[in-house]
Amino acid sequence: MYYFVIILVIVILFGIFVLLKFSKNKKLDNNAKKEIKKNLVYIKNLSSNKEKIVDYDKLYHKILIKLWFKWSFGEILKSEPKVINDLNKIWELHKLRNKLVHDFDLLTENILKKKAEEYERIINNLLKKV
Repeated sequence: MYYFVIILVIVILFGIFVLLKFSKNKKLDNNAKKEIKKNLVYIKNLSSNKEKIVDYDKLYHKILIKLWFKWSFGEILKSEPKVINDLNKIWELHKLRNKLVHDFDLLTENILKKKAEEYERIINNLLKKV
Protein backbone atom coordinates (compact mmCIF):
# COMPACT_ATOMS: atom_id res chain seq x y z
CA MET A 1 0.00 0.00 0.00
CA TYR A 2 2.80 2.44 0.88
CA TYR A 3 4.59 1.70 -2.38
CA PHE A 4 1.48 2.71 -4.29
CA VAL A 5 1.29 6.04 -2.43
CA ILE A 6 4.99 6.71 -3.00
CA ILE A 7 4.70 5.94 -6.71
CA LEU A 8 1.59 8.12 -6.95
CA VAL A 9 3.40 11.06 -5.28
CA ILE A 10 6.38 10.65 -7.64
CA VAL A 11 4.09 10.60 -10.68
CA ILE A 12 2.25 13.71 -9.48
CA LEU A 13 5.52 15.57 -8.81
CA PHE A 14 6.86 14.57 -12.22
CA GLY A 15 3.62 15.79 -13.83
CA ILE A 16 3.90 19.15 -12.08
CA PHE A 17 7.54 19.45 -13.18
CA VAL A 18 6.65 18.72 -16.82
CA LEU A 19 3.70 21.12 -16.68
CA LEU A 20 5.86 23.95 -15.34
CA LYS A 21 8.77 23.22 -17.67
CA PHE A 22 6.71 23.24 -20.85
CA SER A 23 4.11 25.80 -19.89
CA LYS A 24 3.57 28.52 -22.50
CA ASN A 25 2.55 31.05 -19.84
CA LYS A 26 6.06 32.05 -18.82
CA LYS A 27 6.10 35.85 -18.77
CA LEU A 28 8.44 38.61 -17.73
CA ASP A 29 7.18 41.40 -15.53
CA ASN A 30 7.38 45.00 -16.76
CA ASN A 31 10.45 45.81 -14.64
CA ALA A 32 12.37 42.90 -16.14
CA LYS A 33 11.36 43.97 -19.64
CA LYS A 34 12.49 47.55 -18.95
CA GLU A 35 15.85 46.31 -17.69
CA ILE A 36 16.30 44.12 -20.77
CA LYS A 37 15.34 46.95 -23.12
CA LYS A 38 17.86 49.19 -21.35
CA ASN A 39 20.51 46.51 -21.92
CA LEU A 40 19.48 46.28 -25.58
CA VAL A 41 20.06 50.00 -26.04
CA TYR A 42 23.44 49.74 -24.33
CA ILE A 43 24.49 46.80 -26.50
CA LYS A 44 23.24 48.44 -29.69
CA ASN A 45 25.50 51.44 -28.99
CA LEU A 46 28.66 49.34 -28.59
CA SER A 47 31.16 50.00 -31.35
CA SER A 48 32.33 46.40 -31.77
CA ASN A 49 29.99 43.94 -33.47
CA LYS A 50 31.88 41.12 -31.79
CA GLU A 51 31.00 42.60 -28.39
CA LYS A 52 27.41 43.11 -29.52
CA ILE A 53 26.96 39.47 -30.48
CA VAL A 54 28.60 38.19 -27.29
CA ASP A 55 26.49 40.56 -25.16
CA TYR A 56 23.27 39.75 -27.07
CA ASP A 57 23.99 36.07 -26.42
CA LYS A 58 24.44 36.76 -22.70
CA LEU A 59 21.25 38.83 -22.66
CA TYR A 60 19.22 36.13 -24.40
CA HIS A 61 20.49 33.60 -21.87
CA LYS A 62 19.60 36.01 -19.05
CA ILE A 63 16.05 36.29 -20.41
CA LEU A 64 15.70 32.51 -20.48
CA ILE A 65 16.96 32.30 -16.90
CA LYS A 66 14.35 34.88 -15.86
CA LEU A 67 11.79 32.56 -17.51
CA TRP A 68 12.82 29.82 -15.02
CA PHE A 69 15.34 27.92 -17.14
CA LYS A 70 18.26 27.15 -14.84
CA TRP A 71 20.96 25.60 -17.04
CA SER A 72 23.73 26.70 -19.35
CA PHE A 73 22.61 28.31 -22.60
CA GLY A 74 23.47 25.17 -24.58
CA GLU A 75 21.53 22.93 -22.19
CA ILE A 76 18.51 25.23 -22.36
CA LEU A 77 18.60 25.16 -26.17
CA LYS A 78 18.89 21.36 -26.13
CA SER A 79 15.68 21.21 -24.08
CA GLU A 80 13.93 22.99 -27.00
CA PRO A 81 11.88 25.50 -24.98
CA LYS A 82 8.61 26.47 -26.63
CA VAL A 83 9.27 30.17 -25.95
CA ILE A 84 11.92 30.17 -28.71
CA ASN A 85 10.33 30.58 -32.13
CA ASP A 86 13.33 29.72 -34.33
CA LEU A 87 15.53 27.36 -32.35
CA ASN A 88 17.85 26.74 -35.31
CA LYS A 89 18.53 30.46 -35.69
CA ILE A 90 19.34 30.81 -31.99
CA TRP A 91 21.67 27.79 -32.20
CA GLU A 92 23.38 29.41 -35.22
CA LEU A 93 23.86 32.71 -33.36
CA HIS A 94 25.04 30.96 -30.20
CA LYS A 95 27.58 28.96 -32.23
CA LEU A 96 28.69 32.21 -33.85
CA ARG A 97 29.25 33.65 -30.38
CA ASN A 98 31.39 30.62 -29.55
CA LYS A 99 33.43 31.14 -32.73
CA LEU A 100 33.88 34.81 -31.89
CA VAL A 101 35.25 33.98 -28.49
CA HIS A 102 37.72 31.48 -29.99
CA ASP A 103 38.27 32.31 -33.70
CA PHE A 104 37.34 35.98 -34.19
CA ASP A 105 39.71 36.66 -37.10
CA LEU A 106 37.79 34.35 -39.45
CA LEU A 107 34.72 36.63 -39.70
CA THR A 108 34.41 39.98 -41.45
CA GLU A 109 33.03 43.05 -39.71
CA ASN A 110 30.16 43.25 -42.24
CA ILE A 111 28.99 39.72 -41.39
CA LEU A 112 29.25 40.50 -37.68
CA LYS A 113 27.19 43.67 -38.10
CA LYS A 114 24.38 41.75 -39.86
CA LYS A 115 24.41 39.02 -37.23
CA ALA A 116 24.37 41.57 -34.39
CA GLU A 117 21.34 43.28 -35.95
CA GLU A 118 19.66 39.89 -36.40
CA TYR A 119 20.24 39.02 -32.74
CA GLU A 120 18.76 42.35 -31.66
CA ARG A 121 15.60 41.71 -33.73
CA ILE A 122 15.22 38.24 -32.28
CA ILE A 123 15.48 39.50 -28.70
CA ASN A 124 12.92 42.23 -29.40
CA ASN A 125 10.56 39.59 -30.86
CA LEU A 126 11.03 37.42 -27.77
CA LEU A 127 10.22 40.36 -25.50
CA LYS A 128 6.96 40.93 -27.37
CA LYS A 129 6.06 37.32 -26.76
CA VAL A 130 6.87 37.00 -23.05
